[in-house]
Amino acid sequence: MIKKPIPEPPLNRQSSRAKIDDVAREANVSPATVSRVLNHPEIVRAELRDKVARAIANLSYTRDSAGRALKSGRMRTIGAIVPTLGLSIFAEGVEAMQNRLSESGYTLLIANSQYDQRREVQEMQSLIERGIDGIALVGGSHGAELRTLIRQAGVPVITTYVAKAQAGIPAIGVDNEAATRELTKFLLDLGHVAFGAIVNIPPSNDRSRARLDGIQRALAHAGITLQPSQIIRADHSLAQGRSALRQLISDHPDTTAVICTTDTLAIGAMAEARHMGFSIPQTLSITGFDDVELAAQVDPPLTTISVPATEIGRGAADYLINAIAGMPIPRSVQVPYRLIIRSSTSKPRNAGLSPGRSARTKQGR
Repeated sequence: MIKKPIPEPPLNRQSSRAKIDDVAREANVSPATVSRVLNHPEIVRAELRDKVARAIANLSYTRDSAGRALKSGRMRTIGAIVPTLGLSIFAEGVEAMQNRLSESGYTLLIANSQYDQRREVQEMQSLIERGIDGIALVGGSHGAELRTLIRQAGVPVITTYVAKAQAGIPAIGVDNEAATRELTKFLLDLGHVAFGAIVNIPPSNDRSRARLDGIQRALAHAGITLQPSQIIRADHSLAQGRSALRQLISDHPDTTAVICTTDTLAIGAMAEARHMGFSIPQTLSITGFDDVELAAQVDPPLTTISVPATEIGRGAADYLINAIAGMPIPRSVQVPYRLIIRSSTSKPRNAGLSPGRSARTKQGR
């Protein structure tokens, strides 16, 4: 009678998984040394770090996050909700935040709201259910339901890209209103008096509303009032920038300066202006906001406000790490913006010309 081989018991994933003690034996160091390498590598000698790293690789060791969470009461996970990752200004900030959090052993979970406050609430609920230890948001325009969720979660929260705390939520970012006041004054000093604005101001975007406020206040100080038809509302896209520019020029053909609340809208407006026969900046000056990478590469390069997204992302991460650790934290942190002057703006040399007409044609009439 042929005996059938006895099947091996199924592999127990937990029992086969390498532990810190296994790594310590492989590296011939103490478990405490392995723990220090994993949590505070900067205090461990390079040769010990290398030995532990090789042992980790040999054993395919991974950290037991669930076990550590049970022991500490924390998941070492941070949640971030941004309007969209389709804009480099937010992607850059998220990347900087993730890098800084990773240095301290935190994982970042990212969600996007698409500028929709209802979706922001849904994403917040999902993050809280995952046991996050802290939350990073964008802007200060948050509904009552979201603020209630934040209070119930009882974890540190910070909002980014704005400079002042609102509704008890700390903030780190730039003064958007002051930035566009400075930008508008720059255009006024060049001699512009015929202005238009292309703005994306959904209810959830207090940053762009503040930028519009800055434009209007600077113009009011100079005795200029923007009429409602000189303020074109648009969604955040190149196509919307193009259509908004067409509408603005159709209603106000004498416009010589167009201020956009984002670089994306400005780049779209520039494309349409060229299509309509305008010369930039000779007959039309256009500005943006954010200083995305493309702003310096378009033709002509775009005058804009530079927002330090990397500094904001790192600062938000540091704030949450320190708050979780119970350290003193500021309520508001204002980081500096910069006015970047490029070739999309100049004095209004050909004000009043119709599209495609040159200064020589006007002089020869």
